[in-house]
Amino acid sequence: MLFIPGATCSGDEWSATVAHFSKTHECHVFTLAGYAGRAPLDNGPYLETFKTELINYIKTKNLSNVILVGHSIGGFLSLWIASELHERLNKLVIVDALPFFAGTFNPNAKPGFDETQAKTLLEAYNKMDDAQLKTTQLLTARTLCADSTYWDKIATWGAQSDRKTLAYTITEMMGFDLRTQIAEIKVPVLVMAAYMPVKEYPQFTKEYASSTFTKQYANCSTCKIVVSPPAKHFIMYDAPEWFLQEIDTFIQPS
Repeated sequence: MLFIPGATCSGDEWSATVAHFSKTHECHVFTLAGYAGRAPLDNGPYLETFKTELINYIKTKNLSNVILVGHSIGGFLSLWIASELHERLNKLVIVDALPFFAGTFNPNAKPGFDETQAKTLLEAYNKMDDAQLKTTQLLTARTLCADSTYWDKIATWGAQSDRKTLAYTITEMMGFDLRTQIAEIKVPVLVMAAYMPVKEYPQFTKEYASSTFTKQYANCSTCKIVVSPPAKHFIMYDAPEWFLQEIDTFIQPS
């Protein structure tokens, strides 16, 4: 099992998950370059380099029957890897990630990397001192995770991340559209969609969340979509028992 964390996060994001699955599987845990204090890449494209290096890792280590488990950007990378690597993989577990994230906000969004947007975001990050960056990351953590005991950890990973990596990886993901490409995925895929009721947005129902993911994954014939019990983006923290049970059931040999 290969575990790829989300944007800004350390591979420690998966600590409890790995503790569970390491009893039965060989686990490989990654922290992407530039995140959570890791040295950044010299230059981009960032996501394509991550994808290529992860494929190279699988091949160089001669791994087989690989189960990719990816959260957020890690889930996006897992989809991209599986659309290109048609051997060595066994299954995919995608945790609250979409093949075209920008499409959820704007149905008319056009794919393509917007460097002006990346530079603008980088400029905003660079105007903050370390304390201000930590504060913004803490606000972000509160929106992405319901369990307050994890907020500081998530925010610290963000504050320790390279600012250019943050700005460019987020912008790159917004510009990539894998909705057609995921038709090339040959292995079973479990897609976990996070759902948390929001009083201010009564239209955001469990059915709406399911419909959004179903439309995005329409071209992936091997995908199974499940919607979480009340949980924000960090499903592994907000609904841990459900999270582990769903993966346990999915990865059982058929």
